[in-house]
Amino acid sequence: MSDQYGGCACGAVRYVVTGKALSVHACHCTDCQSLSGSAFGMSMVLNRSDIELTRGELMINDFTASRNRMHRHSCCNCGVALWFSSPGHADIVALKPGTLDDTSSLQPIAHVWFRSAQPWLRVGDDVAVFQEQPEFDELLALAQKAGLG
Repeated sequence: MSDQYGGCACGAVRYVVTGKALSVHACHCTDCQSLSGSAFGMSMVLNRSDIELTRGELMINDFTASRNRMHRHSCCNCGVALWFSSPGHADIVALKPGTLDDTSSLQPIAHVWFRSAQPWLRVGDDVAVFQEQPEFDELLALAQKAGLG
């Protein structure tokens, strides 16, 4: 896999992803809807060692989502959230894949918390759908089957 590059909207923060995604999924929980300002949030789960900040500084905000303490890593200038981390899982991050320079190859392997999805949303039969949060091992197995990780 070749490196992937990304950054915030104003260009003050840049990063490089050097490893393969462990999972790419859409989350429809009400927290992700609120945080994304959209119908769902996308996450590209990576090993923490596979993402490197190459320019700029990040602002880290603590919050609680779905009863889990989280850290939002955002640009200090424009406020764009680049990735999320959790104290309970310090070895992984959830990159917001829309911040990648090239998003053309992004395709979710799963939709999670679909019981909270907007009623107008339709998902194809080729993508796994979970009504709540699946075990992380389930997402990893789907990712491996899809050629990720």
